[in-house]
Amino acid sequence: MNFLYPNILWFISLIALPIIIHLFHFRRHKKLYFSSLKFIKTIEQEKKAIKKLKNYLILLMRVLAIVFIVFAFAQPYTGSLSDSNTGNNRLISMYIDNSNSMSAKGSNGELLSQSKTNAKDIIQQFPGNQKFIIVSNELNGIQQRTLSQNEALYEIDQINYTPIQRNINTILNWQHEISQKELNVNHNLKNFSYILLSDFQRDFFKLGNIKKDLKSKYNLIQFTPEKKSNCFVDSVWFETPIHRIDEENELFFRIVNKSNSEIINLEVSIETNDFTKDLFVDIPENNELTSSVLIKNSSVGQVYGKIEIRDPIMYWDDIFYFSYKIEPEIKVLIINGEDNENYISKALSTERFIQAEELNQKSVNRNTFNDKSLIILNGINDISSGLIADINSFSSMGGSVFIVPGQKANNPNINKLMKMMELPSFGGVRDIKLNANNVVFKDPFFKSIFEKSDESLNLPNYQKIYNCDYKNSSAIPLMFLRDESPVFFKSFKRSFALYSDLSTESSNLVNRSIFPVICLRIAELSKRNNSLYTIIGQSQLIPITNDYKSETPVKIRNKNTEFIPKIIQNGSYEFIDLSGAEAIEKLKPGNYTIEADKTIGSLSLNIDRKESSIDYMSIEGIAKALKSKKLKNIEVDQFSKKFDIKKINLNLPQEYWRICIFIVIICIVSEILISKLWKN
Repeated sequence: MNFLYPNILWFISLIALPIIIHLFHFRRHKKLYFSSLKFIKTIEQEKKAIKKLKNYLILLMRVLAIVFIVFAFAQPYTGSLSDSNTGNNRLISMYIDNSNSMSAKGSNGELLSQSKTNAKDIIQQFPGNQKFIIVSNELNGIQQRTLSQNEALYEIDQINYTPIQRNINTILNWQHEISQKELNVNHNLKNFSYILLSDFQRDFFKLGNIKKDLKSKYNLIQFTPEKKSNCFVDSVWFETPIHRIDEENELFFRIVNKSNSEIINLEVSIETNDFTKDLFVDIPENNELTSSVLIKNSSVGQVYGKIEIRDPIMYWDDIFYFSYKIEPEIKVLIINGEDNENYISKALSTERFIQAEELNQKSVNRNTFNDKSLIILNGINDISSGLIADINSFSSMGGSVFIVPGQKANNPNINKLMKMMELPSFGGVRDIKLNANNVVFKDPFFKSIFEKSDESLNLPNYQKIYNCDYKNSSAIPLMFLRDESPVFFKSFKRSFALYSDLSTESSNLVNRSIFPVICLRIAELSKRNNSLYTIIGQSQLIPITNDYKSETPVKIRNKNTEFIPKIIQNGSYEFIDLSGAEAIEKLKPGNYTIEADKTIGSLSLNIDRKESSIDYMSIEGIAKALKSKKLKNIEVDQFSKKFDIKKINLNLPQEYWRICIFIVIICIVSEILISKLWKN
């Protein structure tokens, strides 16, 4: 038995007071006059022993009451003094998972609320001089401070949901690092305890390079939903990236059902600027559904939209935001080389919404690219390294490139550009006399243009083509000759190329109906639509126009949030980077405008659906995985309605002051009962 405050035990000497009172108070005699003592003497002899016992019991109750009052203030416990003197010898580091998955409904409300309540219960079990470190997914500088008990309780109350996702090895290594820093400051620290409260999703239970630890105590408490079920919107996309006024475009969306039961009549709401529709869908168990709606736009400009469902278990991933822009026109720059022909400009002039500008190759500079969606290299035989760099930057910003070679395009500079555009290099010129006979109508490039079985289409005849090794390229051939030689390619960098010049000596392509179709289709597909949505925190650079005053900071803004993002410069182009921890912490899902001195773009942000999983680690799996990393003192519990926080082994000394108070009350009540009810 030990005492937290042993000096108070000197007050036990106060037991002398009831002993003195007993000795002097109960020895007083009172005279009674009787005519005869014949019968009194017999009664007095019988009651004398009982009265003496009563007085001794009252004295015992008073002495015990004083002793246990002193014990209560001295705070007795079992264990070593170092275990209780936690302010100097022990540090408790507590992690509370506040990721979005903790918003699921548990047995007593949301999992985060349950974990915060249990965290406070655990903290209140420790002595008042215990020091704590409270950690959540933010892992910021504030969470490196040691806190008193009251400060720790306050910090727990301030914890709210965050989209920041952390692996367990990141949390543990961070806790170990902070503990080591505290040890460097306080050399009296001998014991470290780590308490982790989380749902322990399998996708985030990555242990990695956790350091060996055979001394510290680890307590892990798992919180899981009462019903393991989740339904969420996974992604959206349009059938075609081309958006025109008064033309319908099909919007597809995918909804995932992560549960062991079928969802019947799930309500899905789709909204854009001037479009609203509600659907009811059924999704099989542990499956997904892809559905679609036709959206018709009535005006040019920015369109903001969202798809929303209503899931009663986990709601943070129920809304998916998207946006796109309907441009009034498409601007094209035609760079004319040595062997340029005017057939391309004539084909583009047939559509009023395409505005084409022509420049000689020697007159081009990077500023002419700023507002263009498509660059066409017309009859180029050679190209400067500066122009190659500018075109590559233009492509990185989401611009499209269409390369039409001249008669001598087989040179290193041209092929360097082809490689950057992920297109096959131009080889030597081959003389042939073959018709094109195979067009890949199934490719989205030709969607809704030709019938798949259109045998009446008059395809061109070729006399000269460039050889190419397309089998070692990721580019997609879209038109072949009879000998299976490809003559038209597209790449995944929104680039296109013909493999024959446009002179009539090389082919009659310009006299066939497929030529203007190819030119107009490339122009349509070149519209610079930013991605429909962006995932907060992912390494995805978002191109923005630099048509604003340079001294004005770029901001991302909506009704509730204003944020200054990180800007990355690449040549004359600028990109927004939302991969940093600050962006993850401060930005919320929603539709935003990109602003400087004026509105220069739009942005739709969503949270990574990785946390939508309902696959959790088992308590046995958690313990086994941690022990495999040489963490020895591990205890894993699962929270439930019957869960008793006091059963957790926190290596605390056993305290007895409450028992002492209870004994004092019993002694006082017993004295009163003996005095009042025990008649002589």
